[in-house]
Amino acid sequence: MKTKKLPQAIAALKKYKEQNNLSFHELEKQTGVASATLNGWCTGRIVPLHSSLEKIKLFLDRQYSSEFTKQFSSNVDYIDSRLIARWIGRHHKYLLADIRNHIEHLELLDKEFRGGKGIVTPHQKADITSPYSTELYFVKASYIHPQNKTKYPYYLVTQLGCDLIRNRLKGVRGTQFAVLYINEFHRLRNEAEEIPAPQEAPKTEQESLFDHEPQAPQTQEERDLEYLKRRLLDGMIKSNTVLELGKNIVKTLELITVLDK
Repeated sequence: MKTKKLPQAIAALKKYKEQNNLSFHELEKQTGVASATLNGWCTGRIVPLHSSLEKIKLFLDRQYSSEFTKQFSSNVDYIDSRLIARWIGRHHKYLLADIRNHIEHLELLDKEFRGGKGIVTPHQKADITSPYSTELYFVKASYIHPQNKTKYPYYLVTQLGCDLIRNRLKGVRGTQFAVLYINEFHRLRNEAEEIPAPQEAPKTEQESLFDHEPQAPQTQEERDLEYLKRRLLDGMIKSNTVLELGKNIVKTLELITVLDK
């Protein structure tokens, strides 16, 4: 008997269920969809409505976004690409084109990395998660325009993603964008810290390049200093030539000059 081809969203949901060893009842609690309906979708006996597929896509987007956030950092924030477009004075569609270009390059580098051909920096191990994973930089999303009710794409951009965008900007505008997004990420994290966290078992802190520091930086100045340290160290590690090293140091000095004003 020929197996029915499942809709892409349902095939992804089935894979998610299997990867997490979930029963249909457990999946029901997460999705809000009856277990019998989920069973029918995953076996091909029931054809889901378009609205149901959209609901499942949204569920999976949230789940996988949450998973990579937990995997790579306990404190990942995002900036809407529409806001970034206003900051840098570009039409959003052109910024989307730039982001898609970055994603295309990242996917190529990620493929090479997973094939054992990618460059591994001295402090990395061969079995670590690829530094070229697109989710570390950009997360695709969409919104409904309130006037024409049409769906349009945008991206949630991490601080690493902002760094990639910043590298294509020059002069004062590049420095201005850097200052805006650095301060925005600080604001987001400060707001998160102001919300009392529920009591829970202590978690193992993420390994730091500055393990000698007794605690995370608390003041704005300390946070800026921490960021600049990491940026400078990362630039030194990734530099393959003396010229590249010099450029990375100059970029860091530009940020120091702006932040010190």
